[in-house]
Amino acid sequence: MAGSAGGGAGRADLSNQVRIGRPLMAQQPTHPSAEALPALSVVMATLGGAQIARTIAEMNRGSVRPTEILICIPEEDAHRVATLSVDNVCIVPTKVRGQVAQRAEGFRQASCPVVMQLDDDILLARDAIEALMASLVALGRGHVVGAVFYNSVTAEPLSKIDTGLRGFIINLYESAVRGLPWGKRRMGALSKIGGCGSVDPRCCDEDLVTTAWLPGGCSLSFREDLVLDAFFPFRGKAYSEDIIHSCLRARKGMTHHVAVTAKATILPPERGVTRDSAMAEIRARRYAAQMLGGNMARATFAAILDIVRRQVAALLAR
Repeated sequence: MAGSAGGGAGRADLSNQVRIGRPLMAQQPTHPSAEALPALSVVMATLGGAQIARTIAEMNRGSVRPTEILICIPEEDAHRVATLSVDNVCIVPTKVRGQVAQRAEGFRQASCPVVMQLDDDILLARDAIEALMASLVALGRGHVVGAVFYNSVTAEPLSKIDTGLRGFIINLYESAVRGLPWGKRRMGALSKIGGCGSVDPRCCDEDLVTTAWLPGGCSLSFREDLVLDAFFPFRGKAYSEDIIHSCLRARKGMTHHVAVTAKATILPPERGVTRDSAMAEIRARRYAAQMLGGNMARATFAAILDIVRRQVAALLAR
């Protein structure tokens, strides 16, 4: 059931499969009760980060407890999670290194009908898994559901649709540089050069929003719908892997959604960049844009401007 990895097919135009434009309010499904939900496997690709124990503890305190949590970690780093003695945690040492490849190994070993991918530094609200699972089960096969991300420092949405002068400037940048729609229509949209807009829960009238893509930090799908390929073609940090993953799911005919009531908190990403990280990000974003049928020159220009903007923000924050 694996989706196709990149390569020659990566040049296909996905504009008919990956929706470019405003998010749609999905037809709101009737949710089953928590007791009627199927068993859940959680797959976490990690190098043994400092917060993983807390991530697992918070998840296990939720209203729906995972049947199994697969910790996928390179064999040489497995000692870092050896003390995670929890009844539903299974350590999966992998011969491969890299977020996507490690996660793919976990996907292949997952035994439950529903599978969640979760980053090791994300804290889920008590009812987040229940909200995600209820939405997915009501929607059925061919769908994937993600959470809304909040800044763990400010408790505000990680991505916001601003108004006023600030909102105008951001909209101008997102539209002119990243190819995204204006204002609220940016939520959940994906441009052909890989520009992506997140969902601001403050702007949503319904509990479920249909989107063109999902962030990779937290999402849920049926096991039969998983992309099992280690699809990221480069070494090092997997920049834009969530865009690539979303493209591959779209090629399988899947539809993406955000469950607005499913809350996940995370520290905001570091803004500073190095020369190596900048080059790796540009390379990955060009690859994603190629899959989307976008203009390579414009994709490169947008990536460079995004990196410069983050670096300036990091310098000003010192």
